[in-house]
Amino acid sequence: MTSIISLKKVRCKNCHKCIRSCPVKSIQFKDDQAQIMPEECILCGTCLEVCPQNAKTVLSDIFKIRGYIKTGATTVVSLAPSFVGMGMPPAKTVGILKRLGFTHIHETAEGALMVSEEYAHLCELGTMENIITTCCPTVNALLEKYYPDLIKYAAPVVSPMIAHGIKLRQIYGDEAKIIFVGPCISKKEEARDSRHAGIIDAVLSFEELKSWIKEEHIDIDDIEEASFENENPKVARLYPITSGIISTIMAKGSLQHYKKLSVDGIENCKEMLQSMRDGKIHGCFIEMNSCPGGCINGPAMSDRSRFTAQLEVEDYTGEDAAVFPPVERIYTLDKTFIDASETPNLPTEETIRSILKSIGKESPDDELNCGACGYPTCREKAIAVYQGKSELTMCLPYMKEMAQSLSNVILSVTPNTIMLVDKDLKICEFNQAAEKLFGISRKEAIGCYIYEFMDSSDFEFVLEEKIPILDKKVTYENLGVTVMENILYIPEQHMIMGLMKDVTSEENQRDKLYNLKMDTIAMAQKVIDKQMVVAQEIAGLLGETTAETKVTLSKLKDMIVYNEENGQ
Repeated sequence: MTSIISLKKVRCKNCHKCIRSCPVKSIQFKDDQAQIMPEECILCGTCLEVCPQNAKTVLSDIFKIRGYIKTGATTVVSLAPSFVGMGMPPAKTVGILKRLGFTHIHETAEGALMVSEEYAHLCELGTMENIITTCCPTVNALLEKYYPDLIKYAAPVVSPMIAHGIKLRQIYGDEAKIIFVGPCISKKEEARDSRHAGIIDAVLSFEELKSWIKEEHIDIDDIEEASFENENPKVARLYPITSGIISTIMAKGSLQHYKKLSVDGIENCKEMLQSMRDGKIHGCFIEMNSCPGGCINGPAMSDRSRFTAQLEVEDYTGEDAAVFPPVERIYTLDKTFIDASETPNLPTEETIRSILKSIGKESPDDELNCGACGYPTCREKAIAVYQGKSELTMCLPYMKEMAQSLSNVILSVTPNTIMLVDKDLKICEFNQAAEKLFGISRKEAIGCYIYEFMDSSDFEFVLEEKIPILDKKVTYENLGVTVMENILYIPEQHMIMGLMKDVTSEENQRDKLYNLKMDTIAMAQKVIDKQMVVAQEIAGLLGETTAETKVTLSKLKDMIVYNEENGQ
């Protein structure tokens, strides 16, 4: 089954807002992406309205409809009575639809009259213990999928859209293209239902209509007024507001045997159906609408106030609100509702406990039931995990605890001092390395001013200038340590983080090495000096010996010369 609602994966940010808001939890998360489960979805449109990323889109028939017009087919519009709430004058609305190329324009309120005639007949028969109106396809889906045991109370009558389609098909023939225009996305699925095959060819939402008008650059002031091609449906124009169906039946005068109840909004509908299931509701004609305020507040309606829209619908109906025109019961409008519920795949109690334990829920006391994952209780979340609808990581308290645990492990095992200081220079975090460095416990340090333990000038500089200090060597004489200091500003929290690596031993080792080098140099210098003295002494002795030798040799020379001259 293909869902009417599709997801733009690139836009889904895994915020879980849709599953938190979904009244029947028909959204599953896989690989951090939301996925609509069409077999469970009732197409209420809540997920579309709450999605902050506009990640969900609705199947559109706009290109099909344009194709009908382009090929010259006879196109017949069934316009939902809630159109008045869009804020455009009725005659101008018809004129715009004509400008867009539609051949014939009728009010769906015609079909509402036909359905009301069938409801009146059921009320007059009085054979049903309770009668639930079946105009809203979302309510019908809720009944078939989640309350199949209450189908016996559903009026076995088609919706106004289908009833009108049957009538228009008879008027314009099988070749005509019948297009419903309205505020409801679940009408798109109803038109595809095999039980209504061949009746409605396409569905155009009011949002799509507005976009089309804008794309065509249509100025409402340039549009000629035009009229609907149907007779005035009078009171049936009240159908899109709360109690509109009841008002129509009352105008017919056929509600004497039943008490009247009007219920709108999915949660209210669920509460009512549960009361019926519990056997607390008897002898009631129950008008049910999935949208608060009725169809004027449908998911494909404009953003205008539903109260403003209600007043406009009532003004448009005017004095006709008390008039139920004659209706011939010449069409077969019967509908059979079916049990479309899924047999739930439920885990054992042991499996539920196992799943809960895997997300830190060791006992019922650990089950916060915070609803952040989208499920009202931790047990329902565990069941959803078992059914493949949810993931363990969707538990926010568990993931927060995991993150804090990892952070605590990192803070505990790192050998470096880590401190967090607020804008008032009060210590907010103090790890084990800091305890060792400063000689105080974390409990004692938290809430104290940092200047009580150390020079805070660097922290004050970073706080004021928003400029980090990186790899600055600082010696704290009072602590007898030298650290490599990194001080960073955290703008989101307006805090200062100090990271300090104790380099005292490295500095001491460096000092020892330096002293050793200096001692070696001094010793070498002494050796050099001593060698110079020895060299000088040796040189002196050599000089004296050389002089004596020179004198002796000179005397020997003189003596030899003298003997030669005297012939000796």
